[in-house]
Amino acid sequence: MLSVATPVTTVFTLTGPQYRLRQIAEERAYRTCAPDQMAWENDTTLVMTLENGIGTSFLRHGDGLSDDYPDVSIRGMEYFDCFDDPGFAKWQGGQLVYEADLITVFGILFPTDASKDWPGCSTSFWHRSPALTAAIAENCPDFDLMPLRQLAGPEPGWVQTTDGFATLLLRLPSTANAEDGLGVIFYPTLGRFTLVTGIDRLGGAAGFLRQSYGQISARCPELRVILRECWKADDKSRRKARHERKVLKRKMRKESREGKEILFDLFDPDPWVM
Repeated sequence: MLSVATPVTTVFTLTGPQYRLRQIAEERAYRTCAPDQMAWENDTTLVMTLENGIGTSFLRHGDGLSDDYPDVSIRGMEYFDCFDDPGFAKWQGGQLVYEADLITVFGILFPTDASKDWPGCSTSFWHRSPALTAAIAENCPDFDLMPLRQLAGPEPGWVQTTDGFATLLLRLPSTANAEDGLGVIFYPTLGRFTLVTGIDRLGGAAGFLRQSYGQISARCPELRVILRECWKADDKSRRKARHERKVLKRKMRKESREGKEILFDLFDPDPWVM
């Protein structure tokens, strides 16, 4: 069987005086990347991009750049394929300022609405930490959730979207600097709810809790009507899915007793939930 390498993209963004960055670009040509992989974001920002990695840890390479050029600010980012599990780092004055890896816990799209000239918004939630918050703010400004305020939702202050598998009800943070947003994720066919607490404008969250229908209704009484509608709308598919899961469980137990290798597993959409 042929193995297919996963594309890796490594990006270093250097910020400093233009004359200094031009010197660095000349010195790093074919060492960090080829000249055609360098681009000027503006007069004081040089971006170096490598599409297939750099042959070593991007953190180690960033440490080397920082040691050689302590007079410029350096941000590093590396990710696989389509921005999967990106890693971030920043060096300032020759010192590592932060290092963080982004693991998206839940993501969903608020799709384009041509009638409202709405370009859409991809919503991602992740466990908040000081380092990751700083990294997301500097490297992923498009994560900003506040533009969702322009959408009409099921209740004042709430917006809603679905991808056919999960439905998200989101109460945005009260202000741009607040961490009081709240999210309710409903998996209709599983009859399962997840409560996302302490959401900030970038999608950072304080916690992810598995909740029952009753617990969500008590916590968010303003959503009782819409939750009841969502629950009833998928009652048949939920019963069918529950039956299928029971059949799979029996099959798994039987094959386990017979010593057979189990080639399938029951899908858990949120193993990260407490």
